[in-house]
Amino acid sequence: METFFGDTVGLEFQAFSITHIMLLVSIVLGIYVIYRFREPLRNYKHEKRVRYITATFMILWELSLYLWISVHKGWVWADDLPFLSLCGLALILAIYVLYTKSYRVFEIGYFWAIGGVVSVLFPDIPYMVDRFRFWQFMIGHMVFFYAYMYMLFVHEFKPTFSSFKKSTGILFIYSMIMLIPNAFIETNALFLKESEGTPFEIFEGGPYILYLTGVVLLAFIVMFLWYTPFLIQEKRKKRS
Repeated sequence: METFFGDTVGLEFQAFSITHIMLLVSIVLGIYVIYRFREPLRNYKHEKRVRYITATFMILWELSLYLWISVHKGWVWADDLPFLSLCGLALILAIYVLYTKSYRVFEIGYFWAIGGVVSVLFPDIPYMVDRFRFWQFMIGHMVFFYAYMYMLFVHEFKPTFSSFKKSTGILFIYSMIMLIPNAFIETNALFLKESEGTPFEIFEGGPYILYLTGVVLLAFIVMFLWYTPFLIQEKRKKRS
């Protein structure tokens, strides 16, 4: 048990191994299950309880990470605050949406939720299935992504182009604000300072302004692609 909850690396993470592929497949299956049972869930008399239990689990699961961090490396405010990462922001908003059914918050966080899938696709941890940190990372990112899928299919919260503009606009402003602590404190909020093993690594090696521009543009492109199915749907409705 001590080894399982420890911070030493046992089995090393292998990208696109059978385990990794199974996790990616489970994301797709999870989306299908939520979509398939959207109506029974919508009409379930205890549906509110389902949302509340899920949101509470997300809080406790995130707290388990902070406990793990505190035990093994010590809490570092400049590194470990949830709002220093896009996934952390999306998680906080997802919890709020599950408790309140707020569409205004959903339409902001929905576009950030794709970060959960990207993180599972390109995890920045070295651990594998023999370590708690692996499961905490993977389940944590998948659950908050599922929360948005739940609101999308069960409660029919659909983002619009206005939602896209709001979400990207707020994220851009937030990113510019985060440049301040990144410059004066030892933080790397939103990976705006360096990639730390993320796909943003492709922009390193040149002037910092090029790295920063690449990070912002890539994030914008990914969120736009995430919105594309709804854009196509809106155009079809207008034509009909």
